[in-house]
Amino acid sequence: MQILIAPDSFKGSISAVDFCQIAARLISTHWPEVRVIQRPLSDGGEGFVDAFVYAGLAERVSVETLDPLGRPIQADFAWQPSTKTAIIEMAQASGLPLLTRDERDPLNTSSFGTGLVIQAAINLGAQHIILGLGGSATNDGGVGALQALGVELLDNQGNPIPPIGAGLVELERIAHIPPHLHQISWQLACDVTNPLLGEQGATTVFGPQKGVNANNFSQLENGLAQFARVIEKDLACRIADLPGAGAAGGMAGGFIGVLNAQTQSGFDILAKASALEALFEPTLEPSLELINDQRIDLVITGEGRLDAQTRMGKLPMRVAQMAQQHGVPTLGICGQLAINPAELPEFIALFSLVQGIVDEQTAMQHTPQWLENTLYSALRLFRHPK
Repeated sequence: MQILIAPDSFKGSISAVDFCQIAARLISTHWPEVRVIQRPLSDGGEGFVDAFVYAGLAERVSVETLDPLGRPIQADFAWQPSTKTAIIEMAQASGLPLLTRDERDPLNTSSFGTGLVIQAAINLGAQHIILGLGGSATNDGGVGALQALGVELLDNQGNPIPPIGAGLVELERIAHIPPHLHQISWQLACDVTNPLLGEQGATTVFGPQKGVNANNFSQLENGLAQFARVIEKDLACRIADLPGAGAAGGMAGGFIGVLNAQTQSGFDILAKASALEALFEPTLEPSLELINDQRIDLVITGEGRLDAQTRMGKLPMRVAQMAQQHGVPTLGICGQLAINPAELPEFIALFSLVQGIVDEQTAMQHTPQWLENTLYSALRLFRHPK
């Protein structure tokens, strides 16, 4: 028997790599005859860099940068020397988990630290940059990152605007874009289709978890609207209602408008790079770590929460659909199950780690052990359904 472990991270509690290692160790202990293939995945958010490095697709590079409030931290990116490609994860420098709940303040958080990571990759010689968007603590339209890269964003007095969410309302013109930035191929790894503005936009949909409230909503929404107007005026690019522009607090829109970045599903980027689908058809790729006459019998995937958004193409759904196309069943594991399992027929079964009512801190602390217990129960049922 052969099992593919291909989860996303459980945001803030356990990484996709840890999930794979826990599952592999458990299966080795209780079912040593079962072969395990580990493929930690990411849609562009937390764990995007780790997924490339863990799969042997790139090497890890550590750099000094700043967190969303400007405090010094270390962040990693993945580097492919042969292709001059850098894989950068916005969450590493500008992610929500870097802040306490009391520190979440989208008027004052910045993507500047992500810009510093990008600049480090450019200094290394990057010609192609894949930027994973997701899990951000910012609502600055990416102006912090753009300013860190040398883009001049000025107010009506000709002064640089503050590189934070509150600074956007002061923007009057884009004075200069360093020419070398247009020689780089920019690819945004993002599964979000939300526009920049409006009821489905960045501030409305993703803002509340970052600290957007009734007191700061108008200033932040107006700031993104002003950014969109200036980009249209100075660069002849309309981003206000562009699908996907609202990702990462509008950073997708900023990079599309200023750097002509292209968006693509983060899952698709990683799945292609890691030849994920070839694992279901082993004869297609004999060089993979797969015995040619074996096929995958079971897939295990999951993420922190399975809900109505899962149906809209979240990573576990994409994995389950891929497996289903090859006639392979999928088990779904999550921290919280907030949907009727009947609404996710692509999975043969769904399991939640949390049983009953517990507080968030307790759930975070116990995630590794609960995951091991849940996987054991799920695999026993699969191996011995009667």
